[in-house]
Amino acid sequence: MASKAPTPIQGNEHDCSYETDPRQNPELATSLKGKNVLVAGAGRGIGRACAEFLTHASARSLTLIALELKELEATAEACRRINGNVLIKVAAADVCDAARAETILAEVDRDFGGVDVLVMNAGRPPQWLPTAQSDAAIWWSTVSVSLQGAFNFSRFALPTMQRKKGGSIIFTSSAGAHSNFGMASYTIGKLGMVRLCEILHQENFKEHNIKVFAYHPGCVRTRFFTDFTDFLENKPAEGSYVVKGVPGEQQSAETAKNAFNGVTFDTPELAAGLVTALAAGKLDFMSGRYIDASRHVNEYIAEKEAIQKEDLHRVRLHLAERFVPTSDF
Repeated sequence: MASKAPTPIQGNEHDCSYETDPRQNPELATSLKGKNVLVAGAGRGIGRACAEFLTHASARSLTLIALELKELEATAEACRRINGNVLIKVAAADVCDAARAETILAEVDRDFGGVDVLVMNAGRPPQWLPTAQSDAAIWWSTVSVSLQGAFNFSRFALPTMQRKKGGSIIFTSSAGAHSNFGMASYTIGKLGMVRLCEILHQENFKEHNIKVFAYHPGCVRTRFFTDFTDFLENKPAEGSYVVKGVPGEQQSAETAKNAFNGVTFDTPELAAGLVTALAAGKLDFMSGRYIDASRHVNEYIAEKEAIQKEDLHRVRLHLAERFVPTSDF
């Protein structure tokens, strides 16, 4: 969710830095040599920026997933311009379809030898309405695209990562995971990703060296914002998630637009830079935790000892005397 000023869970960065930019940083530029990457939600915005940055980082192959094939082909072409040797597979798919996810991951295993980096960026805007006014179908669709999509692709990527004894899974969550009013479906979907991240870490890190992260991408001008403003200006884009005639959509769009008034938007490269640094292993000690792209990576590195000692950047039930449950590593 957008914020007009930094909060205790958000930082001050608005673009990638040298430490997270494979176009400038020679260490990052070679960090994914030989690695096979899958990006879901790769058609535009943050997902396209991630695909481009991971190509700059010398990924061996890219598997690009989204609903719109035309947008995927544009992303693929942009990545080929960066590196004409990168192997690319595109697949139009609904991430909520488990059978489709299984088929895609089987094809990646067959054609590329499995996936090493999984970036789950697929999402959809919510209705900005109280629960009592929400459309049930839109509510569940918002939860499902984030959480069901994250589960489906993790479920079928994990066996190959376990076989290879390593890998990285990166969920695009949101600071909205920590909201408590007005867009419950989005909050629950994104919070679910944070908890799933920790669970997958606990299940896979020690034995299989699989790192899992859930991150806030910053406040990027994506369809999370533009679908609502286009609707209010009576010029909805093709495939808009805001549907004319559905009760509450006008109020929802007005609330969303007002929430972003005065916001300084971040670049998609802010998120892509953090994703690249995570895929390159720069913040492995943050596996199983929530990370904010709008904080500089060096801040996390400087706080490593405290983060590990106090088990920070996790979701916890806070009681009077202790946090429950606590991590065993």
